[in-house]
Amino acid sequence: MFKKTVIALATLAVFGATGISSAYAINLGATRGGAKIQRQTSVAPIAFSLYCLDHIAECTKSAKSQVAYTSKIRGLLASVNRSVNRSIRPLAERRDVWSLNPRAGDCDDYVMTKRSRLIRAGIPASALRVAVVRTRRGEGHAILLVKTSAGEFALDNLRKTIVKRNQTGYRFLSVASADPTRWTAH
Repeated sequence: MFKKTVIALATLAVFGATGISSAYAINLGATRGGAKIQRQTSVAPIAFSLYCLDHIAECTKSAKSQVAYTSKIRGLLASVNRSVNRSIRPLAERRDVWSLNPRAGDCDDYVMTKRSRLIRAGIPASALRVAVVRTRRGEGHAILLVKTSAGEFALDNLRKTIVKRNQTGYRFLSVASADPTRWTAH
């Protein structure tokens, strides 16, 4: 575990240095009420970086950054959300470890399991964005966003159905970009 921590810190130093040096506001072209929204680059959560050390193939940028929203894709997203929500028993972890296919885990374990299953089903990794949010009660939470031609859809262990990002009721803190090692602060 010590070796992984050292590697993760080195990875953060490399990725973080580029993120920190460009931590000034970056215009992503989004607007809200006619005003430009300024977003800053952000460093990925350390636990995500550690996960990527064990699952490198899932943490690389893919050629496509969105997927066409069809009835087949809608069904796949709903099926994966439902099956993963049923397969993992909710458990508040003492340590923040992001795992794949655990028997019990917290929100990030659901996210990474859903993300992995969707990648194996053919969804481009760059269309799958991990998001760190605050719930309406102010609790930290993680969800998976799927970028489609019809917008971003949220897969969430606290919901039985998938909804559009703007229907979650969450306050977004940071979201992975098409390159999973690059995140943006919101």
